[in-house]
Amino acid sequence: MSSTRDTVTNQLLAYPVVYFLPETRWGFGAAGFYNFRFKGEPGSSNPSIVQFTVSYTQKKQLLLTIPMEWYWGHNTWKMDGEFSYFRYQYNFYGIGDETALENRETFKAEYPRFRMDFLRRYKQWFGGLRYRFDAMQFTDFEAGGLLEKGSYTGKTGGIISGAGIVVQLDTRNRIYHPTRGVFMEWECYYNNPRIGSDFTYSRYSADMSVYAGIRGEHVVAVQCSTATMTGQPIFYDLLYFGSPRVMRGIQDRRYIDKNMCFIQAEYRFPIWRRFQGVAFGSMGATSGTYAGLFDRKWQQSFGAGLRFILNQKDRLRLRIDYGITPNEGGALYLTVNDAF
Repeated sequence: MSSTRDTVTNQLLAYPVVYFLPETRWGFGAAGFYNFRFKGEPGSSNPSIVQFTVSYTQKKQLLLTIPMEWYWGHNTWKMDGEFSYFRYQYNFYGIGDETALENRETFKAEYPRFRMDFLRRYKQWFGGLRYRFDAMQFTDFEAGGLLEKGSYTGKTGGIISGAGIVVQLDTRNRIYHPTRGVFMEWECYYNNPRIGSDFTYSRYSADMSVYAGIRGEHVVAVQCSTATMTGQPIFYDLLYFGSPRVMRGIQDRRYIDKNMCFIQAEYRFPIWRRFQGVAFGSMGATSGTYAGLFDRKWQQSFGAGLRFILNQKDRLRLRIDYGITPNEGGALYLTVNDAF
């Protein structure tokens, strides 16, 4: 469904979701997004988007998430946010990069989530505040398993409440599927009892994505990211990779620790009409110390995917990817928009 106002097209799209994961079995639900611009915003301004996903699994898990990204004031102001509720099952392999795949165990987590970034634009820069809130409850640890026997911080649950400063540089020609430009973000984040948290720790991160058009719709995209944590973070909030966005193909939360670094690259190319293809590869490491990231073998994954363009003007797209690792199999992902 769409409506036109001042030559700017708003779009509402919903679609069914069916998936299968070892930790959930079959899941069913719906997903979609509303893509729009605020009244008075020109067609040249960045589109705002509100997404939603709701699903229920055979293991009685519930996922409800509403992420959003809003632009107004001719791109002067930007707000990223998320309202979510999860009753889910996660993998746990232990902490560090020497954990074994066969040590995988699962645990259940139930929590509401609220996240918000409020940023102001200064030419090609954004700067502002970040807030994160999760109220965690963990249950169903495996008898005699790593979590039940180990002394992991926050394994009985608790509140994560933290705030920080965010600086971004954005020279992309468009925010969805850019063909040229750079996006960079620096974060200093503090989780502290003074703002309602049950834990005390800090996170410092730097992320850079570069996009280069070769010709036409042929694009090479590269992302580099690194982060470090100090203090005593709840084990759930440790840095990790293995997700639809970071090092696809590696199992969910396969490697977690207080320090992380990864690099991933994509070659994006047209196939036919609204269909496009992607080939990607990635490598990364986690470690208990930052120096330790560079004295060990980095994990690797690679794969390919398809894209279907939903909105020609703003380049919103459905995404299906399959990633694989040299030694531990692979994973399938179905979601919206590019990984980075």
